[in-house]
This record gives sequence, C-alpha cells and structure tokens, in this order.
Amino acid sequence: MLGGSMSARILVVSGSARDESNVHDIVRIAATSARAAGAEVRELLLHTLRLPVMDHGDPEQAKLPAVQEVRTSAAWAEGFILVTPEYHGNMTGCLKNWFDYLYPELAGKFAGVLAVTGGGGGDMSITAVKNCFAWCHGFTLPFHAAARAVDFKDGALHNARISDRVQRVAYDVVRYAPILGRAFNEARALGEGQESGVAGFHL
Repeated sequence: MLGGSMSARILVVSGSARDESNVHDIVRIAATSARAAGAEVRELLLHTLRLPVMDHGDPEQAKLPAVQEVRTSAAWAEGFILVTPEYHGNMTGCLKNWFDYLYPELAGKFAGVLAVTGGGGGDMSITAVKNCFAWCHGFTLPFHAAARAVDFKDGALHNARISDRVQRVAYDVVRYAPILGRAFNEARALGEGQESGVAGFHL
C-alpha cells in the first residue's frame, strides 16, 4: 500500500465492446493493483453499459441512466486507468464515445493508458487515448503498456513483462492522481486570472 494513497479514487474503464475480450484480464490486473496500492476502485465496463452514440445537446439523452453513470463515475474519480483494444490503429468507438460525453469531469485529472492489440505495438491507440484526455485538459502518465494476442492464453495474460508494466501503471496512477488533483484545485481557487493557468478555465 502506498503511503497517503488511501483516499485515491480510481476509475478503470474498459474500452472493449465485446463480452469476451483479452481486455478484461488487463482491467482485472490493473484494478487489483490499484486496490493493492490503497485506492478505492470502480470499474466501468463499456460493453455492458450500452451507451448510445452521443447526441450533443439532447436533453432527453442526458437523462438516460447510462449517460448519468458515465458522468457521475468520471466526476467521482481522481484518476483513471483507460484500457482499449486497438481497432484500425485507434481506440475503440465505444471508448471515444465515452470521451464525447465528458470534459469538465476529466479536467485536471490524471490517467494511465493500457492497450491490447492483435499483433502491433499499440502505439497508435495509446496515443489516441492520451490525445483525447489531453484535449479535456487532463494529464497522462508518460509510461504505458500494450499486450498482444500472443501474450494471452485462454483469456489470461501470460507475459510477465507486460503484467509488470500494467501493475506499474496502476501504482503510478494511484500515486500521482491525488497530488495533481490537489494542485489543480488550488490553482482553480485563484480564479480566472493568468496565475491560475489552465485551471482558471474550469471554475
């Protein structure tokens, strides 16, 4: 358990659209590691949520339980572990759709990114997720992990090196998310002036 990390609230988001996916074992390892680090952890499994495609400004869509769960869980979290399969060199559509519902809920927060690929290195999907998080004024860990199909056996990760990287990402998110969150909130308290930096845009 990390010192001072008991209050860390971490949301692990599974970007898989499938019931059967290697992503689920990565989510399990990441969530287990974050809990071992002392965090309070929630898991959001997008394949079970059936989130509709975001229709910007639709007041009826905003009332849907799935939409409210996405926004409430993101607002609750101090940090995120985002896990995506790599589809056509990018994140999944369901994870991008999750991003589309959010903005203030991610600002000033911290995320680690993990990917599962068919055989590539995962760089394209990881970069896409990090870019989306940055455009929401969030910050991402300059370290990540990607697992290929050959790293799994019967849905379980069997590559010790990749498992080690996944666990390190989880520990770092728990470690740094509360620190960054406190700094962002202190800056936001300064108001709209330049001294507040980007936090001044989120009053």
